[in-house]
Amino acid sequence: MLFSEAVSEYLSAKRKRLRETTIAGYESALRCHVLPAFGDREVESIGHDELQEWVDSFELPGAAEKAYKTLRQVYRWTLRRHQMRVWDVTQGIELPAKPRREVRAATASQLRRVLLGIHGQPWEAVVVCQSALGLRRSEACALTWGDLNLATGETRVDKGAHRVHGRTIVTPTKTPKSTRTLVLPRWAVARLRELKRAARPGRSDALCALPPDAVSRRFSRWCRSHGIDLTMMRLRHTFATLSLAAGVPIEVVAMELGHSTVDMCYSRYLATSTEVFRRAQRVFGDAVLRA
Repeated sequence: MLFSEAVSEYLSAKRKRLRETTIAGYESALRCHVLPAFGDREVESIGHDELQEWVDSFELPGAAEKAYKTLRQVYRWTLRRHQMRVWDVTQGIELPAKPRREVRAATASQLRRVLLGIHGQPWEAVVVCQSALGLRRSEACALTWGDLNLATGETRVDKGAHRVHGRTIVTPTKTPKSTRTLVLPRWAVARLRELKRAARPGRSDALCALPPDAVSRRFSRWCRSHGIDLTMMRLRHTFATLSLAAGVPIEVVAMELGHSTVDMCYSRYLATSTEVFRRAQRVFGDAVLRA
């Protein structure tokens, strides 16, 4: 069986079970990396050493990991599906080490400057919600006015908006723990009330009619034009960093972010937040002085 035939079978079977966004990610990796290298090869003829050489040939560690894991998914599924009695050559493949990427958070004053500066932008409500709640971009772009209780500030997060093959689709949240009810701060509630009153009657219930990638591009472009190094991804990082620096327990921040484990929040945010350590040392120093 050719590997290209195995790919067709795999995608046909998985379309019934996997999200459209997941399938789109697999298709991208297969089209760009896997099929050009192994599409015309018999599945049984692929060797471990050549697979390792292929992985080592990638310049970007992230691309190597994504391509390899996609190939492994198809390869192992094919072995099981057709009961092939061959050794799994995807075992023991060594992936390139990823360089540590440190995402810098904006300061509170920078965030305030942004929130004041974007008044009137068609995507302002999305940015306000993401800044105030630490949402993923997809979660913020999927919010509707019906998800927001502007009397109590409670906000239901249960879906994400994604761009797939030129159209916007809405899917359930990334994981069960990502479905959550959060509470907006008073300043965000006040501004969102103004924006809702100003919204045109009869328009969509969505906070913004633009697709997620357009919102992200326009926000980044606005920040660059005003000399601010900030993206929508960094808005989420900023929320976590400022919350931890202010003394919010890491368990609460992890739940607000919709993380599956506290360890993820620790490694991404707490481990790089020097302000948390300064605050801890002030508490420790005061305790020693009082003693």
